[in-house]
Amino acid sequence: MYFQLILRYLHRNSSRKYMTKLNKNIEIPKFILNKQYLVGSVLFVLTFSILFMAIYAPFSNTAWFSIYSMDKLGMTVAFYLVALSIMFISKLIMHSIQDRISFTYAKYIFWIMGEVVAISLFYTYFTWLFVGTPNGPIYIIALRAFICTLLILLLPYTILTLYAAYKSKTEELQMLQYEMGLTNESNTVYPSLIHLHDYNGTLKLTINSDSLYYMESQDNYIKIFYENNGKLCSYMLRSRTKTIEENLAETSMVRCQRSYLVNVMKINHIKKGGKMRYIVLSHDDIKPIPVSKNYFKNLITKIDKYNISVLHSATAQPEPIVAAEE
Repeated sequence: MYFQLILRYLHRNSSRKYMTKLNKNIEIPKFILNKQYLVGSVLFVLTFSILFMAIYAPFSNTAWFSIYSMDKLGMTVAFYLVALSIMFISKLIMHSIQDRISFTYAKYIFWIMGEVVAISLFYTYFTWLFVGTPNGPIYIIALRAFICTLLILLLPYTILTLYAAYKSKTEELQMLQYEMGLTNESNTVYPSLIHLHDYNGTLKLTINSDSLYYMESQDNYIKIFYENNGKLCSYMLRSRTKTIEENLAETSMVRCQRSYLVNVMKINHIKKGGKMRYIVLSHDDIKPIPVSKNYFKNLITKIDKYNISVLHSATAQPEPIVAAEE
């Protein structure tokens, strides 16, 4: 089964244009540019660097930082706060320009090297300003700082990149397994097969409306939740929510909140909770999805259209949706 999935994956890639295929082959895994992943990478690097410092500092005759000495602890904390700020600013810039720049592995490595240079230069300046240069000329300190920073960042970034690549490939294989079992049957007036494209207009996946539950906006990505063999799966698509909403206007998908689009075919009912309304979908693993006042009218219109199609369709099996609970 998995051998067939791999063959399908290779065949689908080979059918695309050469440049598209080339760009995909060298593009970094999509999860790396997710905001939560970027923040997590900084925290992971921080944890690893503290462990590295605890092991490295006692054996070095040039390192002034320490977590054991109260005299050096203040300077160590100050340096770490600035170094963390450098990484956070770097990640924010990377996140903000990802829709304008296609991050390949070469660009990503170049970007990380920029972080290494910035942190090592700050360390050199910090050492010269507060500690002095008793262990050699300033360029020697800068070189050692660069090597040390590179070693600290190399392992955690490598682990994070491999993990992101693993998640991306797992997601792709799950989607291919799903696509192999697709049928083009439909029980409603809506299109049975929903086609989804990325930023570049490239068709990334095709989902049967009977399997699709909802979509959640996550920065410059859309997380798509669908059912495959009774299991709730997800797929990260690099695209704007507004673009997806416009492209799916004639399908069973409707926007119910700034960050959510739901499939009206999968709505069980809408309930009230305080001043808010929530959509309950027909899957036990999905939590109720909030409904915004700005989108409630459009949601009800789409539900009414679906209910009418159910009542007038001779082959329709599902029950009409209950619009809301008082």
